[in-house]
Amino acid sequence: MSYSAIPKTYAAAFADASSSPEEAEQELDSIVGIFRVEPLFRNFFDTPAVKREEKEAVLIKIFQGKISELTLNFLHVLLRRGRFSFLSEIHDALKEELDRKAGRVRAKVRSYPLLSETELSKLREVLKERFKSEFILEVKEDPSLIGGFVVRFQDLAIDGSMKNQLRKVRQTLLDSKLPVGVVYEN
Repeated sequence: MSYSAIPKTYAAAFADASSSPEEAEQELDSIVGIFRVEPLFRNFFDTPAVKREEKEAVLIKIFQGKISELTLNFLHVLLRRGRFSFLSEIHDALKEELDRKAGRVRAKVRSYPLLSETELSKLREVLKERFKSEFILEVKEDPSLIGGFVVRFQDLAIDGSMKNQLRKVRQTLLDSKLPVGVVYEN
């Protein structure tokens, strides 16, 4: 099994075992969020010097009663099988799996200036019409674009940025051959 297949396999198994995959995804989202903001907590689980039993005891102490038994058992399975380091990737794969089943697509939108709610709604509608899927847009402001926006999802990119347009104009000018000795006057 390749490493890229591990998160997908565990995510699919977790989704299939759950009676409410969306709630399970929210629980994993919270847990992954804790690991992101608390690096010491993450390091504790990543350190091979800490015994698995100690890690399991910490999981029980922190999460029992706060997350479902299924999610807690899933975390124990990841620990026992040495796959806990894939938790973030499993979470991402679970989101992708649930989105695929629901006909949703997550897209990252970078824009400058930040798009308004009206503009985002229009963009969402255009994408829905063109690609026949519901879109969840993750928006981020990026001043390096100079203006406009870039949308990325799956293996596609839609680049409507001023930076890209200027790059195309520059390339067109570089590619055009001017005759030697031609002088332009105003």
